Amino acid sequence: MSKAFTKEDDEGPTEELGRLPPRLLPGQQRYVTAEGLAALKAELAALPPDSRRAQLLLATIAVVTVAGPPEDGRALFGSRIQLEDQEGGTRDYRIVGPDEADARAGLISVASPLARALLGRREGDTVEVQLPRGTAEYTLLRARGG
Repeated sequence: MSKAFTKEDDEGPTEELGRLPPRLLPGQQRYVTAEGLAALKAELAALPPDSRRAQLLLATIAVVTVAGPPEDGRALFGSRIQLEDQEGGTRDYRIVGPDEADARAGLISVASPLARALLGRREGDTVEVQLPRGTAEYTLLRARGG
């Protein structure tokens, strides 16, 4: 998987069944889309309450903040975007929180190098992203709210 779609900084040690719950500094926010929160709650409801994963989900749900829908035309948290690469190929993604990121499903973390390069950009803007294989250039074709 390309490093453009993964989180650059390490969040610390992991458990067998997933990451440790996020630790936030005073005043810090950890955002999630409304769909992401619903998915976390649905997963929690399907688990036995005494499982380690259930405890992780409870801790995560307690600290996340649901972000409102982004405006059209700009790449922001929650935006559904379409990119064109240097070869003319197009890809569709959604910029989401790290708790719901899944690059294979087209959900890229807001902390990923690609999303960070795109945040605040408008349709038609071009960005360069440093990848393990070198620099890649993408053009933002479309950005739509949630």
